[in-house]
Amino acid sequence: MLRSTRISRRPATYYFAWRMVEEKRRTQRDSREVTSRVQLRKAFDFNSLTETEFRCRYRLSTQAFRFLCNELKEKTTLRGSRRISLEHKVLCALSFFATGSYQRSVGMGKYLGQTTVSKYVAEVTNALTCPGVLNRHIHFPITTQERNEIKLKFYTKFGIPGVLGCVDGSHFHIFQPTKAVEHLYFCRKNFHSLNVQVVCDSDCKIISINPKYGGATHDCFVWENSQVKVFMETLNRSGEQGWLLGDSGYPQRPWLMTPYNDAGDDSPEAKYNSVHGKARVLIENTFGRLKNRWRCLNKDRTLHYAPEKCAKIITACAVLHNIAIDFLIPLPEDSETVAQAQDVQTVPTETLASSRLRESTSEDLVRGRATRRALVERLNRLHR
Repeated sequence: MLRSTRISRRPATYYFAWRMVEEKRRTQRDSREVTSRVQLRKAFDFNSLTETEFRCRYRLSTQAFRFLCNELKEKTTLRGSRRISLEHKVLCALSFFATGSYQRSVGMGKYLGQTTVSKYVAEVTNALTCPGVLNRHIHFPITTQERNEIKLKFYTKFGIPGVLGCVDGSHFHIFQPTKAVEHLYFCRKNFHSLNVQVVCDSDCKIISINPKYGGATHDCFVWENSQVKVFMETLNRSGEQGWLLGDSGYPQRPWLMTPYNDAGDDSPEAKYNSVHGKARVLIENTFGRLKNRWRCLNKDRTLHYAPEKCAKIITACAVLHNIAIDFLIPLPEDSETVAQAQDVQTVPTETLASSRLRESTSEDLVRGRATRRALVERLNRLHR
């Protein structure tokens, strides 16, 4: 009886012994893998890359990259650790922004796990969108001198006076949000998005960005509730002449010039529309360059995060976009054409009609039309 009991226990004993051995082997294997990753990270030297290879991988020049790292050290709480340096954290985030690939493939390329990559992308994104960095690289012209410089550049390039920038909205694909707020992000083009309002200058630099509204929100609503609109209105009421250029989806105001919808051929209004359109295309080029350089924002990609985090990533890429322009970094050679990359938003005619009806008695609308008429006459004299 005792013997049979001893025999019956042997399989369980062997099983638990095997489990202990396997657990130890797995722990050792994981430890070797982590050690290997740390060694590979330390062995990776971005200085060994040629300038062309570095730009292809990270969309910035080595000079711009060093400038960015120094600025993040000085103005943010982003720091390196014994396991990974600050520079490698920034490279990890730049690679994700530039490729738009899933985090696992990016992590494998940089000897990091997916969870670690997600953590570093979040850290660098938060650093790029902190006030000290954001306000330096994206800011609306506050001083009279700054505004006059922008006006002069627009006038030199396009022959249209008084322009402080071009404004428009573009849809950025995001993952389906929770059911409670999904209706706020489902746009009329049948996908979930953020409707991001951007103002650019004559060099396609972003001087204002507002990524907080969902794709179901109309451009006009975003504009009416933006700080830029308040600033432009205050500027106009103080007596300074200056305006932004917008498409027909925006309301005509003394501080916002829109095209004529019914301009006759060879008329002064048609000439105004032509000059207006040539200048306003800058905002479409800006969106195209932004999405081409940072492929995580491209229309063929979808940001798999909550809307609030997607908004931060878009803003971070806008900061990097301006840094790239400051350092005269060309677009990647494999970029699509700007016209293909930009998802231009058009406005349904019924929306325009109802909008115009609501504005028909607006004093600002009357003043806006008078200002536009004076601009048409001025352009007609300038472009004879």
